[in-house]
Amino acid sequence: MMNQEPLISVITVCYNSKDTIERTFKSILNQTYPNIEYIVVDGKSTDGTIELIKEYEKYFQKRNITFKWISEPDKGIYDAMNKGLTMATGELIGIINSDDYYENSALEIVATEYLKDSSYDVYHGLLKYYNSGKLSMIKGEDSSVLPKHMIEHPTCFLKKKTYEKYGYFNCKYKYVADYELLCRIKKNGGKFKLIDKVIANFFDGGAGDCLESVIEALKFRMEYGFIDKKIYLLTYIKLRIGRILNKLTE
Repeated sequence: MMNQEPLISVITVCYNSKDTIERTFKSILNQTYPNIEYIVVDGKSTDGTIELIKEYEKYFQKRNITFKWISEPDKGIYDAMNKGLTMATGELIGIINSDDYYENSALEIVATEYLKDSSYDVYHGLLKYYNSGKLSMIKGEDSSVLPKHMIEHPTCFLKKKTYEKYGYFNCKYKYVADYELLCRIKKNGGKFKLIDKVIANFFDGGAGDCLESVIEALKFRMEYGFIDKKIYLLTYIKLRIGRILNKLTE
């Protein structure tokens, strides 16, 4: 184990996540890294999620994990994430959704890389993708792909100073504020470190999988100058026609 152990904050936002969030909780409890602050931002769940949060509070305390949680209405997932960021005190901050989970050594891997070289703004690694509960691929790409598409956000750990320098999530975006934030950091000279190890596990079916999120990402890429307006319009029309044809054949 390392001589220095920087505090790592992990944020989970949730709403009516009783069926999946326990797996996320267990992945935090099973971390091999000792110095953890865990923050849960609940959107006023009504399905028993709050009761589960209260039940696990004692397990986090027993594991000496600093545990904070709130439950209140929010204006969307990125508003909830921003609330978590204001609560976080760690040198590094990760965000893991309530239907995903970390590998047991995830935080130790990230902390090790951070201690080797703390000059990076974003530390990210490989992600296991699951489709219908089955592993479909393991993927991790360098930040050079950002003009084309998002990197694996569940594996990303940003320094608190990075958020203070470049800002939080822009809530004008419903689906791609995480993508916009990373592009904002990259555009303004932020440094990214790709770690060639699996950090997290992602299960499909979230908000980012819908057509509207694809269209919002497309529009964002046009706004940032990654694609021109003609390509945006042609792709938009193609996507909309595809949706209509799919509905006609259902």
